[in-house]
Amino acid sequence: MSNMVNLDQDQQWLINCLSATLDTSQQVRSFAEASLNQASLQHGFGSALAKVAANRELLMGLRQLAAVLLKQFIKKHWHEDEDNFEHPIVASDEKEVIRRLLLLCLDDSHRKICTAVSMAVASIAHYDWPEDWPELLPFLMKLIKDQANMSGVLGALRCLALLSADIDDKAVPSLVPILFPCLLLIVSSPQIYDISMRTKALSIVYSCTSMLSTMSGAYKAETSTLISPMLQAWMQQFSAVLSQAVQPEDPDDWSMRMECMNNHRLKVSKTPLKDDMILMERREV
Repeated sequence: MSNMVNLDQDQQWLINCLSATLDTSQQVRSFAEASLNQASLQHGFGSALAKVAANRELLMGLRQLAAVLLKQFIKKHWHEDEDNFEHPIVASDEKEVIRRLLLLCLDDSHRKICTAVSMAVASIAHYDWPEDWPELLPFLMKLIKDQANMSGVLGALRCLALLSADIDDKAVPSLVPILFPCLLLIVSSPQIYDISMRTKALSIVYSCTSMLSTMSGAYKAETSTLISPMLQAWMQQFSAVLSQAVQPEDPDDWSMRMECMNNHRLKVSKTPLKDDMILMERREV
């Protein structure tokens, strides 16, 4: 770790403590864990973890551990209304630092880092997005469109998958028109995007359309207007994936087919959206 000389004393202490939690000695591990727990009650602990997670010169294992601990820290100290909230609450200036640093990690080439950071971002978004974190979606959309940075595309997809699984009826109508064209490009471009990216894109589509289907009971006209222009292109993509020869030895192939089938099943759900989907299928015939 040649960059250690550039770290301040607090950062050096935190890195040493994180390293000690991986020690083979239970006594050393227990002492380090207790020290970290005590440090979590001090101002700046969350941003210190974020700095370790964002430092690409450090060992991957330490960065991943910092990101995982940061997610746990967010759950306990970010929002006072949570049942498991513990004082002190994270200060506004520290929250800003953490959000900024985490976004810079989403294009990390280490998938474990990317996953851990995405989970931390999603935890913050649960409380802050969109009102207190309006820059989150524009940042993810910029990342997902950059074909020169496939690590960034994957990071954005991982993050959006977590966000869409927790999305509510207020956010989805504004998210779908912006996001779905990008997801369609990914799903329909196997020569550019690998199967794991295309599968993740399909899972995001399913989360959003599931919420739209739930909303359509009370907002039939609005949801129909939103989704109808996109249905034909998506139905064609579902059919294209499902019509290809099955690759029984490839688990990713099965995963992608299952996501297509999940999306396709929405046409028989007991919601007004099925009328638009059935009509679209008839047009294809």
